[in-house]
Amino acid sequence: MKLGFIGLPGGGKTTCFSIVTGRPMEELHAAPGEARIAVVKIPDDRLARVAEIYESRRMVQAELTFVDCVSLHKGEDGRAREEKLTRVARDADSFALTLQCFGEMDYDGNALDPRADLEALALEIIMTDLEVVGGRLKRIDAELKSSRDKASWERDLLQRVYDHLMAEGFARELEFTHDEAGLIRGFSLLTMKPWLVIFNVAEDDLEGRRAADARAFADERGLAHITIAAELEREIAELPEDEAAEFLADYGLEESARDHLIRACNEVVGVVTYFTAASVEAHAWTIVGGANARDAAGKVHTDLYDGFIRAQVIPFEEMDKYGSEAACREAGVLRLEGRDYIVAEGDLLDIRFSR
Repeated sequence: MKLGFIGLPGGGKTTCFSIVTGRPMEELHAAPGEARIAVVKIPDDRLARVAEIYESRRMVQAELTFVDCVSLHKGEDGRAREEKLTRVARDADSFALTLQCFGEMDYDGNALDPRADLEALALEIIMTDLEVVGGRLKRIDAELKSSRDKASWERDLLQRVYDHLMAEGFARELEFTHDEAGLIRGFSLLTMKPWLVIFNVAEDDLEGRRAADARAFADERGLAHITIAAELEREIAELPEDEAAEFLADYGLEESARDHLIRACNEVVGVVTYFTAASVEAHAWTIVGGANARDAAGKVHTDLYDGFIRAQVIPFEEMDKYGSEAACREAGVLRLEGRDYIVAEGDLLDIRFSR
């Protein structure tokens, strides 16, 4: 799964990319034309506990791919906006929108207004989807002129989406049948993708007072959000571990923004994390929410998918509580599930399969 950072100039998207990937800003600025993409390990304390229980010799963390996408500009012409955001739709499964919430002036020298910026960016994204859906509607109408049958379920569906976008709604707010959802996915609409809003605040405003109105808008629209002081966190991330811990304590921060940000991004992507474990290794995996046990087995190895029989399932909370498979079995919390079982967050899976 890929998450792309987007935002207005000065919003901190590249700084956030630097934080989660560990790549220094100097390196990123030195190669402005380079495609910025990185695979990052997802921190998860549960994996260490699983490895402890199974006495695993090594641990393998789940991964998430990050992309440092384009900078957007308020009021830029529709073609430039569409080209930029179409690339985001193509390159990322979800995106994090970084927002400047510090200082008095924005990048263009205007009075800072984080809520207005977020509203403007949301509208730009909606307008991009309108261009995509509207273009397809025009082509369908042209095709129907020469057809005897003037009915089209695709047209009816897209008109419903178009009308909702025109009312400044997000496509994901609509309900779709299985077939409708499959068709809509093919358009890679940005308002169907999960968003994370990152309120980038000053180090003397860690609670995000300057972001209060923008945060209220995000809540109104159902957008996930976090608040970080990106520049401060980047500086802390470059310190030796002992000094970094001291700085975090001085600022009253319980953990680094890197771990917080990576976890928040992973959550918004819409995946669930599951585990496999043995004496050789404990492994964390991610899969799209709603996937079944056979799909999860296939991520581990194609042989497990092809020969799937059943999955032994223990929720992490129960394994953590009882401390062994034998104790979980005795407590009645170990289950055997078939291929259609929907994998839940934190499941520990042992796949039974025929060779």
